[in-house]
Amino acid sequence: MNRSGLTISRIVANCHRRNFETLTPTLSKSFHGMPTNHVPLGITPRTIFIESHKRFLFSKKETEAEAPKAEEVVEEINESEKVLNEKIAELEERSADLLDKYRRSLADFENLRNRMNKQVADAKVFGIQGFCKDLLDVADVLNKAISLVPKEQLEKESQYLRDMHQGLQLTESQLLKVFSKHGLVQENPLGEKFDPNKHDALFQIPAPDQEPNTVLDVQKIGYILQGRTIRPAAVGVSRK
Repeated sequence: MNRSGLTISRIVANCHRRNFETLTPTLSKSFHGMPTNHVPLGITPRTIFIESHKRFLFSKKETEAEAPKAEEVVEEINESEKVLNEKIAELEERSADLLDKYRRSLADFENLRNRMNKQVADAKVFGIQGFCKDLLDVADVLNKAISLVPKEQLEKESQYLRDMHQGLQLTESQLLKVFSKHGLVQENPLGEKFDPNKHDALFQIPAPDQEPNTVLDVQKIGYILQGRTIRPAAVGVSRK
């Protein structure tokens, strides 16, 4: 190559270099320069396999390191569960005991209420028992006065005596009606079998033709108030 060709090539090279220097500031504003020590990253199947194998190895070591901790946690949970089960059993036992006491208290209260109701009912029914007992002597005197006057004498005596006797009978009848209204009835067991709950045997009468313990004589009439004997009948019973 001659001298003129070398000159032309130098000129062209200088032009290219000037144009590059002119463009370099503009490009540097838009792009970051790559560092000189940058190494291109290459991804291959072998690289992925090695990386995953590394992760597997590290995770296995971490799992082996965490296994004792997991066992400790399980043991703590088991201990806590055992304590809770014991507490539950204790609470259930206490609950059963309290429930039993509650039921017993209810039963006792119900029995007490029934007894109180019965006592109130008995007080209403038998509250006049003492008063009735006091009136029984009056009824006995009236009955004695009426029975002592024979019918034959009434026919012979004056009208005044018959009227007085009739008045005593009416008084006794009215008194017995009042007794009956309040549940007080007479017990006249003549001819009946002796009952120790209603009768009081004063003496025995020999009677071979009668069944033993048959009431043959009534000395005093008995009285029963609402099924309760307040005065037994005084009687004489038969014997062989």
